[in-house]
Amino acid sequence: MTDAPQPRETLAVTFFEHPVLAARIDDGTITLSIRDLCDATGLNLRSQLRRLRADEDLRDGIQRLRVVTAGGPQDQDFLILEFVPAWISSVNRARASVVVRERLRYLRLFSIRQVYDAIARAANLPEGPSSQIEDLTDLERYDEGMTGIAARQQALEESQERARVAWKDHEQRIRLLEEQFGTTGTISTSQRGHIYQLVQAWALARIEYEKVSSATAFSGCWAAIKTHYKIAKYEHLPASRFDDCNAYICRAYQKLTGSELVIPTE
Repeated sequence: MTDAPQPRETLAVTFFEHPVLAARIDDGTITLSIRDLCDATGLNLRSQLRRLRADEDLRDGIQRLRVVTAGGPQDQDFLILEFVPAWISSVNRARASVVVRERLRYLRLFSIRQVYDAIARAANLPEGPSSQIEDLTDLERYDEGMTGIAARQQALEESQERARVAWKDHEQRIRLLEEQFGTTGTISTSQRGHIYQLVQAWALARIEYEKVSSATAFSGCWAAIKTHYKIAKYEHLPASRFDDCNAYICRAYQKLTGSELVIPTE
């Protein structure tokens, strides 16, 4: 038996050109699969989990959830969405692809500037380059600005807790509206989840049979699908091609393993 809770809903969404499993927990908070984020950015999962758990702030964002995977229901580590930018912008970018490396660099620079500007606003100092501060005595207000932001953050966390309670009351109504008005001609959320599970099984088979890294296997599978169907993101797959995509993945899996692809359920 496991103590890890099951999420209220899951959906694979694209981050850094790679599908990442998103999961909403009971209070409405959204989390992202740390394993998928590591695959997307070329990071080592074990070392990043150690790094997250060692960080006294980021560790608060880790959530252990029970999710359905290609190998059946398993416990996996997820990171609360609000914590993702702080973590991902501070990682060692050396192993990431050129595109991802540049995105991470710009994200970190953006975070630095945004934090500085927020403190400057709170201190009633000019935003932008610090060269715009004419008198060094004005820096006395900088500490006051940081103190004020910390106090507002505490108040924000308290209000967010109240908002999570309200979310539970309104979630079902939101779901009904989304189902009524959200039809786009692309695959549905449940279909996206099914394809995600098929690709997980295919990628795991590639790791076993082709002896490639996790990042290579998963990225290669998703790239093959996007190339085959001429789409930028897998969620753009037309609903009319859903069955064909299922068959495409199953053929690739069977050709590799000699076995039929079957996804376990609870």
